[in-house]
Amino acid sequence: MRARFAFVALGIVSLAITGTASDLKASPISVQDVKSSATLQLRSNDDFVSSKDASHATKPFSGHLAFAGASMVSTDKLAPVNGKDLHAFPAFEISFTTVGSTLVPSSQEILGDFKPTGAGTYWQILVQPGKVWSEPHDPPGWTRASFPFALMNPVEGGESHNGVALFMYKDADITPLHIQITTGTTPFQAGAVFKATATSVSTMKPISTEDVHAIEKAFSVREASRLPVTSWDNLPVGLTTAQSTEFGGRMREDWKVVTAVFADGTIYMKSCQTSDGPLPYCDRQRFGVWSATKSAVARMAMLEMAAKYGDQIFTMKIDDLIPEAKHFPAWKDVTLGSALNMATGVGNGAGKPEVNIGDEPYDDSYMAFYNDGDFASKLDKALARPRSYGWGVDRFVRYRDEDYFVLVAALDSLLKQKEGADKDIVSMLRREVYEKIGIYDLPVATTFGVKRQPLAFEGLYATVDDLVKIAELFQNNGAVSGDQVLSQQKTQEGLTNHHKWGLDTGRPTGLGQRYFSSFWIDDFSFDGCSGNFARFMGYGGQVVAMLPNKLLAVRLSSAPTDDESVSDFSGLVQASNAIKKVCSN
Repeated sequence: MRARFAFVALGIVSLAITGTASDLKASPISVQDVKSSATLQLRSNDDFVSSKDASHATKPFSGHLAFAGASMVSTDKLAPVNGKDLHAFPAFEISFTTVGSTLVPSSQEILGDFKPTGAGTYWQILVQPGKVWSEPHDPPGWTRASFPFALMNPVEGGESHNGVALFMYKDADITPLHIQITTGTTPFQAGAVFKATATSVSTMKPISTEDVHAIEKAFSVREASRLPVTSWDNLPVGLTTAQSTEFGGRMREDWKVVTAVFADGTIYMKSCQTSDGPLPYCDRQRFGVWSATKSAVARMAMLEMAAKYGDQIFTMKIDDLIPEAKHFPAWKDVTLGSALNMATGVGNGAGKPEVNIGDEPYDDSYMAFYNDGDFASKLDKALARPRSYGWGVDRFVRYRDEDYFVLVAALDSLLKQKEGADKDIVSMLRREVYEKIGIYDLPVATTFGVKRQPLAFEGLYATVDDLVKIAELFQNNGAVSGDQVLSQQKTQEGLTNHHKWGLDTGRPTGLGQRYFSSFWIDDFSFDGCSGNFARFMGYGGQVVAMLPNKLLAVRLSSAPTDDESVSDFSGLVQASNAIKKVCSN
């Protein structure tokens, strides 16, 4: 019988960033260390999860954990960004309950006390389901609990810094919370992936049974929709070392955070290696995927609205939907479709009519747009910044984040015209698309203030399960169990093999030869088999590839560079042929 009330921890966090694997502790975390309020040194990630001798949890847990912000002690020089403190751990609150051996959070959305302007912490936090268990030498009645989390910045909306947290509980008593960060996806303004440990001293307060039941019900729905996940070693076909490596692309192995392939209904994942041991709960962790958001948010919204209102929305003019755009002549003939293709014919580069997707400077005016958290001000900067190149739309592709922010602002305006002023893009996507494919949480960075629009050019924090489901919906031509959720014709475009979709980028084969509708498209040819494949990608080498043999590949990265080498998947299709034939010949 579950008690009427459960309990909460209210804590003060102290954080120490530690630098190298030489700091690792060889032994598991002792009860004495878990009960201590001292910050632990960096240690093996295995110490934060159950050992081979562990047994079932002594008792279930339900409670609301609240953690105060704290100054992080660091030997690293993490310089402030826009006046924000990278050493400041964010204050946040969250409830948990247990369902069997799973520790279930009340929310998987973005949490934390963050102010878009002025001083304060640079970070917010995301929390995912974990586990509860008991170890042989734990005191009677005490149970261990751990969960995965990720730090993120809501204005930048790009990288994640991923880790695991541990505490123990007994009835109304709870130990301090111990936190460790050991990896993440490629940072931009933050400078580098860092490692961290933290400890929060905690007190208690109750939550109601109704709250517990609500968490249990929500978890049951989410858990039922999860795709099967198993080890890479369980692939039904043996791969050579070279073939296996190609699924993670041709970058350094130690830069690869996640490598997975989806085949015949199952996700096969390599362990998420760090220098401190595998990242716990890798299949449940949320990762910042940078510009892969363009496909998951902007493209998805465009295709869903085309299914409702007709494919003719692709030819609608930006300045017919955004009145402010009429003040800037460069946008006069720009359509929604050309913005999705990043072929608007506007920009700030040299403006030569030639193939060169990278001819767009990341100068002070771009950074002013990038770091502006207010919708109206950000939109004004996006509209005012470019000039017309004079060659019109859909002739040359130029990689511009602003095009996607403006595009989603226009789509939001269209949605409000059609369905009412109370409608918004994120709610529409949740209800009309993502819940239908079994995604019930959509943590996405938005603007602040009166209007909270998704950034759209970045900002999504996704699990591997989420990314596979998004790609599978595209691969299935926008249909879910017979329901045509997305425009069938427009979804097929870019994914039909043997058609050279998109505009040339100037990149070599395998590195993103063409760009179309948020996808990077490459040709392939081997053993008399030829065609093309599409992928959506993000800064630093975050990649989701949709292959002609219906396999899906995911590779997430901590690469400290965004040069073309991190995008090299020139051997992927041929390697996938070993699992499932690409061509029938």
